[in-house]
Amino acid sequence: MAAGLAAVATPALAVDSNPVFAAPGEEVLAPGQGWNTGAALISGIARGKMIYAFSTKPLTGPVAAADGLPASLRRKSDTCEEVEGAVSVYVCDVRDGYPPSFAVAQDAADMTTAYEGYAYVPRDGDLKAAVAMAQSAGTRPGDATSGSSKVTVKTLERAARNTVSFELPDVAAGASVRQRVRLHATDAGEQHFVFLQGQGAPYWSYGPMARVSEVTTSAGMSCKIEDPKVTLYTGNMSCKNTVPGEHWMEYTFTVPAGTGVSNLLLHSTSTIYTGTPNEGWQRAKATFSTGSGAPRRLYDLLARDASGQLFQYWGDGEGSLAGDRVLIGGGWNTYDQLTKLTSVSQSLNYGVGTPASAMTGLGELVGRDSAGVLWHYQRQFSNVSGYADRTRVGGGWNVYDQLIGAGDIYRDGKPDLLARDKAGVLWLYKGTGNPGSPFQDRVRVGGGWNVYDQLIGSADVTGDGRPDLLARDKAGVLWLYKGNDNPTVPFEDRTRIAGGWNVYDQFSLVGDITGDNRADLVARDAAGVLWLYKGNGKQPVPFDDRTRVGSGWNTYTQLL
Repeated sequence: MAAGLAAVATPALAVDSNPVFAAPGEEVLAPGQGWNTGAALISGIARGKMIYAFSTKPLTGPVAAADGLPASLRRKSDTCEEVEGAVSVYVCDVRDGYPPSFAVAQDAADMTTAYEGYAYVPRDGDLKAAVAMAQSAGTRPGDATSGSSKVTVKTLERAARNTVSFELPDVAAGASVRQRVRLHATDAGEQHFVFLQGQGAPYWSYGPMARVSEVTTSAGMSCKIEDPKVTLYTGNMSCKNTVPGEHWMEYTFTVPAGTGVSNLLLHSTSTIYTGTPNEGWQRAKATFSTGSGAPRRLYDLLARDASGQLFQYWGDGEGSLAGDRVLIGGGWNTYDQLTKLTSVSQSLNYGVGTPASAMTGLGELVGRDSAGVLWHYQRQFSNVSGYADRTRVGGGWNVYDQLIGAGDIYRDGKPDLLARDKAGVLWLYKGTGNPGSPFQDRVRVGGGWNVYDQLIGSADVTGDGRPDLLARDKAGVLWLYKGNDNPTVPFEDRTRIAGGWNVYDQFSLVGDITGDNRADLVARDAAGVLWLYKGNGKQPVPFDDRTRVGSGWNTYTQLL
């Protein structure tokens, strides 16, 4: 419907009160985006109408406005009416209507430009005069009720010509260095920078934080520090360049001594668009070393409750299972035997997915169901639960009365499994590293292992790099079987650690949760108190005296 050039009719009781409108900002859009043109009422009361005029030329009057909109800007649905006798001029209700909006065609040419002018007309106002004001909005500064704007379409190919490069020297622990980012800009735009952890490294979870400071830039570019602390989660710097050209920005990067990260990458995201296109973001990254050495690996404890829920308690490297427990998932009570193949270690950082080779040796699980079928759970750090969907190993595993994760006995990077049958014979299954078929055929270790009511494996407690095995006999004596390099006889003769271990009903070799590169043992007593035995690497007693972790652990049926 077309609106005639007459006074605007509004209800008799409608009264304006000092309306003030904010001009829509000038926009740079990609093909396929939408252009929302409305001037927003920011204060006062407006009961009248808003006039919008559009043209391919700057709005200097009716002649310039006569060209109307470019064909590649296509009007979407709104509640506005076209003004009779004018080209691409619309009258819109301020209170209940929606301003004109347009879709940019996918085939829009680079640098397609449209100009917008607007003018407010109050109740009983002069519509013709308001149209003239909108059509000439480009000739004067905007005010409270009129103004101008424009949109420019820039193609994705053009956006890709704006590039970022890096000059990131390594920085020693306890030192600072100046690093530089260069921007080749064919257009004005903005850039955002965040420091992330390098691929394949343990997540940074201890030690002081690195920091960024003292940002300087070339002319035509400005930057600010959003967060000086390198937390690996929040953006650190943002920049804008107002003109094309060769730009740079520099900053100081500081790594305190003891920072628990060995390599970082600087990730940049830049755009020439004012909207948020699905495409058109330019991304770049570069890695540098912090000189802190390999981060200390942190280890965790798994616990299964009576309802079948499996939880993870994160170790902090200081002897504590810190923070709230994390739910891995439910349904784990389908297994009458459940064991970890190695100590459960923290996640590794990968931007997208996780290579299979990076998942082995970090706490895979195997579980046997009541039908005797063995299932394998591979670590998968891109998965919320931390584990991939289970894979079937095979049936017939109900011939065993205990399954024990053995760690990497063969020291080939592939975790192995021990299994004791009901006659007391211990068998070794060599790992393959293949999630679909994780074990080779079994090899006999020896008989007589039914003198023990608990076998505890998966970690090196003697500090020689070979996984060891702990065994508690029915009298409560704990024995150490030291690992060796003979895969057919993988353990040396047993040595006695101590008696009195029958006060405990659950054990777990949790790896190094105390940060001294020695595996530790936790044990739960009948009252539900969890105790920590700190590894010392000594023989014949590889653990220090116990320390109390906490109570309430009898809510769990198994600790892993």
